[in-house]
Amino acid sequence: MTVPLSEEGLQQPWERLSPADEYELINRARLDHVVPVREPLALCSQIARSGGTLLSQLLDGHPEVHAHPHEVWIGYPSSGQWPPLDLARPDDWFPMLYEKKTVKYVRRGYRKAGGREAAAGDVYPFLFSARLQKALFDAAIAALPVETERDVLDAYMTSYFNAWLDNQNLYTGPKRAVTGFTPMLAMRAANVERFFAVYPDGFLLSIVREPRSWFASARKHAVRYAEVDGAIERWRRSARATLDAAERYPGRVVVLTYEQLVQKTEPAMSRIAGRLGIAFDPILLEPTFNGRPIRANSHHEVGGFGVLSDRTSLFRTLLEPETIEAVERAAGDLYERACAAAEGR
Repeated sequence: MTVPLSEEGLQQPWERLSPADEYELINRARLDHVVPVREPLALCSQIARSGGTLLSQLLDGHPEVHAHPHEVWIGYPSSGQWPPLDLARPDDWFPMLYEKKTVKYVRRGYRKAGGREAAAGDVYPFLFSARLQKALFDAAIAALPVETERDVLDAYMTSYFNAWLDNQNLYTGPKRAVTGFTPMLAMRAANVERFFAVYPDGFLLSIVREPRSWFASARKHAVRYAEVDGAIERWRRSARATLDAAERYPGRVVVLTYEQLVQKTEPAMSRIAGRLGIAFDPILLEPTFNGRPIRANSHHEVGGFGVLSDRTSLFRTLLEPETIEAVERAAGDLYERACAAAEGR
């Protein structure tokens, strides 16, 4: 006699595990099959509104990198400061490094759409377990003698990428680098020094955006950039920091311009791939989030996906002629130096 599938009291196969047991089995599977993340960090950093999000999303789908999916917030006490890890205080390591905004993305999904309202297709699921991340971090720390800050950061990166449950790139490889974006951090020489002390094999990718184009975008982004003189002084600080870092750490700092990135994307990304030691792949030409195409992070209307090359000249319709002239006088010389460095001149 065939028992009806809907018969009352019949336990179905998917009901045999309690939610708690199922959660424990999922965690155990990831802990038992963890992918160690020990590759050098290639960190993109400069003043905001310069193309850091775009670069991180161009690197997102490459099979040879662990690509951090949003801004890297391991800085302490703010994201713009390299974390001061004290090897004598192990209880501080995870709380200091933990990226609190992951909870927001778990609850609401990920979006990076500038000032626009996100359409349904512009919100991406982000499946991440903070409790699993802590368990993974503790296991990674317990598995080795912690002798350097790099040991702690490798354990953290291992915990992060393995706790990201729908990470489409976790098992591809072999991996050559971890990539990520942290605005502002590279504007302080002390941060750059500490970064390379921890990652002597790492890379700093630093973008300089044409100052008129940058100001047109930045003044819509934050009040601190609303006044031209103060904003351009901040831009100059960032550009000088990029050039100083390139001189101090030859071979480890990659200088590029936003204009190269959006107008000559293939040569720019081919150059970056060569510096990171990864193969050139067409995926480097398409901005993605966890492997899915994503729209540009713009305060202006974005009609489709892909790199927006027209943003380099948009300032001509957004800025007053006298503002354009003022920015040219204040920053044009420094931008020319950045272009020369980006072109190897």
